[in-house]
Amino acid sequence: MRGHRAQAFMATVAALLVCAACSGGGPKTAPGGPPTGTTATGLTLTRGQGFDRSGAFVRLMTCDDPRDYSPGLNFAHVPAGTAELAVSMVDLDAHKIHWLQLGIPADAHGLTAHHLTPGAREALNDFGEATYDGPCPPHGTTHHYQLTLYALRERTPASLNAKTPPAQTLRELQHRAVASATLVAPYTRR
Repeated sequence: MRGHRAQAFMATVAALLVCAACSGGGPKTAPGGPPTGTTATGLTLTRGQGFDRSGAFVRLMTCDDPRDYSPGLNFAHVPAGTAELAVSMVDLDAHKIHWLQLGIPADAHGLTAHHLTPGAREALNDFGEATYDGPCPPHGTTHHYQLTLYALRERTPASLNAKTPPAQTLRELQHRAVASATLVAPYTRR
């Protein structure tokens, strides 16, 4: 009987390990930390500077601060053969593109808050600017902002620039991506 219990215990442990290994496709929550985005390929996007302990944007990264800095983001597990990376930020509640950054080197480990990585460029957003425009929901409401990291096999063409309609640029990134990772960050405007 004792051997049977040991076998049953080992079978249970093995099954749990298999389940844990297979569940890598969705959002993750680090112990004590905000959710991170991961894909089946392993590409990972996590929050850097500009978010509070709950994972929400801090005021400095929003329209409520005159500086309206872009947030820091961390990347990991970029697939081999990636030519470059790109980032988008979309307001899921208002369906507005706030940020498109292209041409991020494939060996980058993230973005520093309020800093354009050498070689990268910003494309036109839905506010008519080729820059980051932070969260700015109506007063008294919360909006959710999806940040997406794209791993691209080919460099984005120079034709995707500050004159290209933002929806077209976003479609191109989605079409060209071999892997992507997302995270969603809220912001409540008082």
